[in-house]
Amino acid sequence: MGYIFIVLSALSYCIMSIFVKLAGEQLATIQIVFVRGVITLLVTYLILLKKGIKPLGKNRDVLMIRGLVGSIALFLVYESLQRLSLSEATVIQYLYPIFTALFAGLILSEHISKKIFFSIIFGLIGVYVILDFPILNIGDAPRMDIIISLSGAILTGLSYVMVKKASNLKESPYVIMFYFPLFTVPLSMLFLNDNWVMPSTLIWVYLIMVGISSQFGQIFLTYGYELLPASKAAITSYLQVPFSVIAGIIIFKDVITPNFIFGTTIILFTILMMIKRDKVNNLEKKLF
Repeated sequence: MGYIFIVLSALSYCIMSIFVKLAGEQLATIQIVFVRGVITLLVTYLILLKKGIKPLGKNRDVLMIRGLVGSIALFLVYESLQRLSLSEATVIQYLYPIFTALFAGLILSEHISKKIFFSIIFGLIGVYVILDFPILNIGDAPRMDIIISLSGAILTGLSYVMVKKASNLKESPYVIMFYFPLFTVPLSMLFLNDNWVMPSTLIWVYLIMVGISSQFGQIFLTYGYELLPASKAAITSYLQVPFSVIAGIIIFKDVITPNFIFGTTIILFTILMMIKRDKVNNLEKKLF
């Protein structure tokens, strides 16, 4: 079930990326981050209120780290989408499963087996193939743009590990989600004054869709990380790349390439092998 949640999360974040890109044609990154934060903050708070859950949780140090790191990572990822080509930004962002596995080993003491290590590498190769081997001329991109994008990937990995740590401490998934916009909104407000542009009706629709899709993405991701080791959940998130390419084909009339077919096959094979191995391990535990 954990894998299903991560797949649904990847699909939701794919939809979010589409609307972020559309809204970014008129708005600054910080404004998109702010509006997304306000929407998710209100929705999550109403859910907590309805369920009678205390919004601040018990392990506030872990939750605060998750909120702060996740908020900074979000801005860096959105900003890299504006500074780099979509393929370059995506490849650098999808280094995060490597950092997720490393942080999971350091913080959660998760065992990083050879299977997980090679799954991360093959998944990354699949992403690289799908996006037509970008960054072969990485020197052409400004160094600061690369630093921003890479920092976003590193902090994304750390943020997801903190989600897993909070889940291990039995925090409610909705409390974990609440801390994200709890930091995103005030932090983005600090830089919003000179960057606010009144959106048109259509852009407001885009922003609302960013908020809704990211809310679902957070829900599915939090439940997925609750059920799976952080490293395995991160690898499954590679599915967002073929989802995004398919969306580009449908919405933006992009063309299916042999690289897309080959790269998607690599990613799906990697994930299926990991899931199959988990089922074998679970069966052995029941039998012995």
